Amino acid sequence: MRKICAILLLPALFLLLAAPDSRAQSLRKYENVLTETWMQETLSHLAHEMTEGRASGTKGKELAEHFLVEQFRAIGLKPWNWSYTQSFRYKDSIIIRNVVGILPASTQTDEYIVIGAHYDHLGRLGHTVYPGADDNASGVTALLSLARMFVSMKADGTGPRKNLLFVAFDGKELNLAGSRYFVRHLSIPRSHITAMVNMDMLGTDLVPPRHNREYLFAIGENSLPEGYQGYLSYICGRAFYKLDLDLTFYGSRSFSKMMYETSDQHPFVTAGIPAVLFTSAFHEHTYKKTDTPAIIDYPLLRKRTQVIFNFVNRLCADN
Repeated sequence: MRKICAILLLPALFLLLAAPDSRAQSLRKYENVLTETWMQETLSHLAHEMTEGRASGTKGKELAEHFLVEQFRAIGLKPWNWSYTQSFRYKDSIIIRNVVGILPASTQTDEYIVIGAHYDHLGRLGHTVYPGADDNASGVTALLSLARMFVSMKADGTGPRKNLLFVAFDGKELNLAGSRYFVRHLSIPRSHITAMVNMDMLGTDLVPPRHNREYLFAIGENSLPEGYQGYLSYICGRAFYKLDLDLTFYGSRSFSKMMYETSDQHPFVTAGIPAVLFTSAFHEHTYKKTDTPAIIDYPLLRKRTQVIFNFVNRLCADN
């Protein structure tokens, strides 16, 4: 009898173990929507000298804003609350504009995931332009990439299973002005947002946590329900990706806290919304004029974006 039970259980055990890999294989089609050439062109456009470092309230930032609106529309995202931009005045002088688009779920649901990245930077200080290629044209390129992958999935009718709100935040360098405003003026109940995923500096291999130059920091995974924790470690460990994942930011509680409280996921966290920050961390070019497209590792940016795509798709799954 024991032998018979064991034989009957083997197929079920095989299916259970194979399920994650089967899901990963089914997502490969959408991951392949991305090309390094497209990502390089997009990032270079955002960090081009014509945008003059994208400081909030400047003409250069407006050019980046218009580019993002065009991209949202071309990719197939719908305007949020009848408009792709959410505008307000910061300290009565600077006009801040978040760029917001929505991809409705493939099936009816009132649940949302917010995917964000700030597109402003330091701009021009004196005669020096700060391009902000890694900070944060890299994160915005990943944002647009995720939108392209999920729109492709939606066209096939295979997902996403939650509504996805894509937000390019303005005013991050002005004390998180854009993300703070967005959270304060939500037009949906906060309880309907199951998670927020933020990407801030995602394009370099300059500060690996150990010895592997192919790495990824993810801060805040422990804010998610337990059913979603651990999936990042699984996906990063797969042979196709092999990213060195650090959930602790070099094991420093104070450094993790500092990173977590100084980027656009923080207003969501203080509002009770689980949030994860993805980053490749500060480096010698951060907030310097040398933060140009030349320092970006495009194959690695693509791989990180694919991992985040898998992760967001997992967040879309039912609890």
